[in-house]
Amino acid sequence: MAEAALDRLTPEQLIAAGTPLTRLYIEAAPGSGKTTVSAYRFGVQRFALASDPRAVVAVSFTRSATAELRARVRSTWGRAAINPPHRIVTLDTVVYDLLAHLLHTNKLRWPGGHTELEVLDTWKAHYPTRYTTREPVVELEGRQIVTAHTYRHAKGNHLGQHDFETAVNDGQCTHDNVRAILEQALSVPDITGCLIDYFATTTRALIVDEIFDANSLDLAVVELAAQAGLHITVVGDPWQALYGFRGARPDLVPTLIERAEMATLQLTASFRWRTSHQEDLATALRRSEPTTVPSAVLDGVDVVLAREWKPLWNTDPRVLPLAFRSASGNTQEAASTLLLNRLTRSAFGEHATYVTDAAATLRLDEDARARLEPRLDAILARLADKEDLTGTLADLTAAIATESSARIPGKHPSQIERLRQLRTRLLHPFDDLILGLTTHQAKGREWDAVAVRFEASDTRALHVGLDRDNEDHRKLYVALTRARRRSLAV
Repeated sequence: MAEAALDRLTPEQLIAAGTPLTRLYIEAAPGSGKTTVSAYRFGVQRFALASDPRAVVAVSFTRSATAELRARVRSTWGRAAINPPHRIVTLDTVVYDLLAHLLHTNKLRWPGGHTELEVLDTWKAHYPTRYTTREPVVELEGRQIVTAHTYRHAKGNHLGQHDFETAVNDGQCTHDNVRAILEQALSVPDITGCLIDYFATTTRALIVDEIFDANSLDLAVVELAAQAGLHITVVGDPWQALYGFRGARPDLVPTLIERAEMATLQLTASFRWRTSHQEDLATALRRSEPTTVPSAVLDGVDVVLAREWKPLWNTDPRVLPLAFRSASGNTQEAASTLLLNRLTRSAFGEHATYVTDAAATLRLDEDARARLEPRLDAILARLADKEDLTGTLADLTAAIATESSARIPGKHPSQIERLRQLRTRLLHPFDDLILGLTTHQAKGREWDAVAVRFEASDTRALHVGLDRDNEDHRKLYVALTRARRRSLAV
């Protein structure tokens, strides 16, 4: 690694990346170079004890985050830095490795005697599903994993019980199934001891990015690694913990830090701010000081952010969100999402957020999606030219039917409304359209000028100062710290 690369680091970053401390929590403010420090820290751990054959492992919670960190490590330290056994993976991968070890050592038994599993992201991409409250699950009975079912409060797209049992007996499951079994297994003392031994013999250092996105199982895995004597580095920002709806437990992170006896280092210097006004705003927000955000029109704005997708569609006809709402498994919505994806690709060069889910719902592989693209472009052109929403819906349904056997129900008001929303945007030149994102989708990104769709409670919160323990306040904090130059309220 060239010395010039080290010269680009601030004193805070150099200390955090290179400290010999074996248990470390790095609190990283927005724009402070969190990924850069994690990449340098990985290399320090990797090469400091090159004679130790055990792995240095870095994890994050999404494939995009791990891909970014992997690329940063390669560019900083060279490809050899992640030669096996060293790796940068999702935490789901580590969770599966732990379950696979329990299967290989016969601590647990999978139906059919499988010790290697095919782990799917979702069932609906591979099997027909039903919209129901009845969900098939896997459970632990003693040391044997068995199939069962439960009833959820809300309906969802779930596999039929027979198909589920057949798939599980064939060695298939989802990441949710893997997590469910491991979480149950951790209540068995000799299993936790087995996993601690596994960590101790295979791994010497663990780096966890975005620790405040971790749920209780994730935190339990990190604690097992700490009990195994690994060097542990966790990186994150309590102000940017947004995933309570997915089960994240940022409130438990301080307990982990205390029990693992981690030292704390802070990254406070931000490279993001280009104006004193934006820097002052970010400082006031983080200190929970009263502040205000000016209101303005959307001219010159790069992106509009909101907590949910629906307000973005109602903000201004020039705002083009990357989704209608969170993916629901509805085939009508999936068809509209494919259409939206063609528009967002043309306008911004970005995929619609849930286009992969939409393709899975419609059971379309990549080749089928590619064959559909000219048809979808033609439908968008007709929609822009003529306000025949019912005819457009018929054309869209017919086009999807050429590649998919999934049933798309007939005309529905919500489907017509989605086409109307698309047509409204199509009436504007692409250069006039403004990207619309939820705060969750904007996390980790930055723009020069950011408009934030305010709710009444947001103005009141800013008037008294944000509360870090309130997730809505944290969402507002993240939204208002995405701008390099100016944040505006709309």
